[in-house]
Amino acid sequence: MASRIQERIAALDAPDHKSDEEEIWSLIRFSLVVVRVILFVAIIVVSEVMESVFIYNLSASLWALIIGIPLFVLISMGILFGDRVMKHEETGFVETAVLRPIRERL
Repeated sequence: MASRIQERIAALDAPDHKSDEEEIWSLIRFSLVVVRVILFVAIIVVSEVMESVFIYNLSASLWALIIGIPLFVLISMGILFGDRVMKHEETGFVETAVLRPIRERL
């Protein structure tokens, strides 16, 4: 068991050979994920706490849903788009739906 722990510690010291773009995207992605979780919790808290507060004849809980759900979707789409862009840079080609095209038979 001690050797496994030493192997894991040695693996942490080894460089991971990530480019600057990959490092920057991993930090941005982590930030977006944290903001998305905080937004989700905030939507729930505001919806539960501010049912009696009204802004422009709509309750604050309804405003939290009106504003929060599209923000959640936009952040999620940003994460997916960024992952897709970084994947294309890694592989060097764009994946398509056609993985094995039909070839002419002889």
